Amino acid sequence: MPTPSSFNLRSKQLNTGRWALKAIMPGTFIPGKSELFWCDQCNLPLLSHECSTCKSPGRKIELSPPGDIRLCSKRGREILSGLFAEIYGCSDLLEGRIILLNKIAGQDRRDQVILDGRHIATLWFDVPAEAFKLDLESWGAALLASRASKGLVICDEKGLKGHIKGKWLAEEAIISSPDHLAEGDNLVLKMGKLSGVGVARKRKDGKVTLRIKDVTKSSFVLSDRKPSIQKAIEANIDHLKALERAALSEMKSYLSRNRLPVNVSFSGGKDSLACLCLAEKLTSRPEIIFINTGLEFPETVEYVRETARARRLRLKEIDAESSFFQQVNIFGPPAKDYRWCCKTNKLGPMTDFLKKSYPKGCVTIEGRRIYESFNRSSIRSVERNPYVPGQTTLAPIRNWRALEVMLYIYWKGIEPNPLYQEDLERIGCWLCPAALQSEFHALKATHPKLYQSWTAWLYDWARQNSLDKRYIDWGFWRWKSHPPKIKELAKEKNIDLSLGPAGRDEVELNVVRGRSPCGLEYSIEARLSVPQNHPFSSVVAALPMLGETKYAEELGAAVVKADKGRISVFANGQIMIIAEKEAAEELLQSVCRTVLRVQMCTGCKICEKNCPRGAITVSDTIAVDGNKCDRCQKCARGCIAEERAGRIMAHAAQTAKSSSVRSRKGSVREFKDDNRL
Repeated sequence: MPTPSSFNLRSKQLNTGRWALKAIMPGTFIPGKSELFWCDQCNLPLLSHECSTCKSPGRKIELSPPGDIRLCSKRGREILSGLFAEIYGCSDLLEGRIILLNKIAGQDRRDQVILDGRHIATLWFDVPAEAFKLDLESWGAALLASRASKGLVICDEKGLKGHIKGKWLAEEAIISSPDHLAEGDNLVLKMGKLSGVGVARKRKDGKVTLRIKDVTKSSFVLSDRKPSIQKAIEANIDHLKALERAALSEMKSYLSRNRLPVNVSFSGGKDSLACLCLAEKLTSRPEIIFINTGLEFPETVEYVRETARARRLRLKEIDAESSFFQQVNIFGPPAKDYRWCCKTNKLGPMTDFLKKSYPKGCVTIEGRRIYESFNRSSIRSVERNPYVPGQTTLAPIRNWRALEVMLYIYWKGIEPNPLYQEDLERIGCWLCPAALQSEFHALKATHPKLYQSWTAWLYDWARQNSLDKRYIDWGFWRWKSHPPKIKELAKEKNIDLSLGPAGRDEVELNVVRGRSPCGLEYSIEARLSVPQNHPFSSVVAALPMLGETKYAEELGAAVVKADKGRISVFANGQIMIIAEKEAAEELLQSVCRTVLRVQMCTGCKICEKNCPRGAITVSDTIAVDGNKCDRCQKCARGCIAEERAGRIMAHAAQTAKSSSVRSRKGSVREFKDDNRL
């Protein structure tokens, strides 16, 4: 295991991080800017202002943010070629050329297509149609005006006067056009010295005609140069070397002050592969950690193992022994905003492994980048993992763009995971809700057995919940709370996004507050209705985390003597609390969250590993040793059930506030959570 001493570090280190990168490479890309340059002399993309081959300044290309530009995959090229051939009768324009894609906002996949340094089209996935579509841009029209044999409209330029962008194309101005036009068709407009993009639109009278989307006077002729990826590396070699120097300097700077063992988290994806290459610059045989969740693509598992064998690396493969298809029956499908599977299938096994293998802690080099998601946009170079005690993470490529990562990997002579050529934007679990619907659509063809196993469960879940089949087919299951664009689509297509009564797991809390019957103490009486995934005895087993617990099994009741009051919990969901007013409210929250936590427990054992006193054991669910537990609540860190319980109770408090009714007994408050647990 490498240690700082093995790196032969000098005391004086370069400044690290984002600002070091800026200092080493003046004028280079700064996170937040969407910049790319193009060398017209070499016909190559540039990651900085100057071409390393011919030393010519690059032409700046404006990109929509965040600007995480990437190489088009083999499958992506096939999709584009097919669309250009189908719509415009030509696809030879793409052959032998570097094609770049820039992800932009949309309902699903949506990419700017860059060819020879020009934004020629936007590729997007039509969810209802389950097909890719192509929106032509003005530079694409300029390119196709002399090439297209289909989708071409020839216009009389004399009939076009004044500002014509955005206007309807008059019939008398059309010399020739396709025989059949459909709503949304993108067509090339050839108008004398002008070229443009026309879009077929249905008018109020029902007639389909053309609207001029964009017009340009510019001509666009493809370069005679068709350079390779190797040429692209050579044109950017100074930039790539500077990236590497900055990342290594940053890593060395921290590791020189650290005395913990170092490892690399290797998922089989491009980002972790780049980090592995960096780590190999510091030590000849870094230890790599791979979490096999049981939901990895077969190609990924083989790629990780083969990479370790070929490079003679020390591979620690953590088998998560996935119980996903058991847990999913409790929690429902994972979602972009409810990724419980990451904690049960990744975090739990990782925590267990690190605790056993690195009892004093460790430093893990990870390939996280700010461009991957909004949640990662603020990651720092060094962070303590809040969910894994003792683990510190380094993110040396956090500011790198996807194109930089890939060119760096190819520079090192390594072939990335073959799944990238299947047009997967990211490599992860094959059923991950963070994947695009276009990727799930591709899964049907590339891995039909995996696709069928997951969709079979989803269709059954949809039937239980009285959901429209399209809820599954169009990927609506990938959210708990649907974003505006998905809500708009659902409304347009008349799809009910709410869960049906057959599968609704309802949480209901009714509360009465006031003085206890003797009139001397404040009391809360409540009834909590939750899904019964575990027996009441399991709830009782967790109650010692609140206080000293006594259980009368024959009565179906438990009494908890807490520091601030007394709690009675019954098998039928009744709860009674006697304490000072503020303390009683706190205890109500605590006991309800504990009950919910038990009923939603996945058995991931994160709480067991977090407990500093060894007071918790997890078999089917949580069991707490009251003699060891000091009620520190550290066990709740990283628990997906606790997180969900907290959200439910926060919602309960908010709802109760707005629906409070006064009575002689106090305040009667009711809360119903209609979200599936």
